[in-house]
Amino acid sequence: MNLPVMKRLIDEGIVDFPKWLMRGYKDILLTEMETVVILELFRQKQQGNTFLNPSKIVSEMTLAKDDLLTILDGLIIKGYVTIQFKKQANGKETEEFHLDEIYRKLITSTEIAIREQLLNEDPTYRSAIEEVSALIENQFQKQLKPLEIEMIDKWLNTDMYALLDIKKALLDAMKANRFSMSYVDNILLKRKVQSEKKKATTTSKGKKSVALQSILDEWDKSE
Repeated sequence: MNLPVMKRLIDEGIVDFPKWLMRGYKDILLTEMETVVILELFRQKQQGNTFLNPSKIVSEMTLAKDDLLTILDGLIIKGYVTIQFKKQANGKETEEFHLDEIYRKLITSTEIAIREQLLNEDPTYRSAIEEVSALIENQFQKQLKPLEIEMIDKWLNTDMYALLDIKKALLDAMKANRFSMSYVDNILLKRKVQSEKKKATTTSKGKKSVALQSILDEWDKSE
């Protein structure tokens, strides 16, 4: 998932940033106190306060100002918090803080965790259908309907898609922020068509080579 999409989802309240950060702060190498400060920065940003004002921040926290300044300085040095200058209509420049790098790090960390979960085999499942169903329910955060389970059965036993290919399609669907079975099905079908075209092209080239060799053989005989 790209940064602009994630920022929109956060702004619209679809993605709960505080919960996301609390789950993943260790993975992006933040301390607990840094995380608390970032949560306060996020809260103020949501309220429209984009100027990094330590006095205002510390008034909302049980934290000494010197400690806050040390934490903020560390976050800026490490690139978690960035400061930019924005020119106003009157020509004056105002200072704004941004949390984009934290979003990027969380996106990367989450994608790695999902990729590892999806692509690694899990011996606890009794069948491929059970494994795919559990993965989709977990990642899409919904219970599958009977028709959707039938679709998974069709993928595995009729279309004969490999389990790894289904997992890769599921991963690509999540990266595109498309949490639907039909989207995964379209990815699988598209890749199947592409694979068949590639095989047909390879076979066609092989046939031409055989035909050409036959002509050359005939020429050799006539000489």
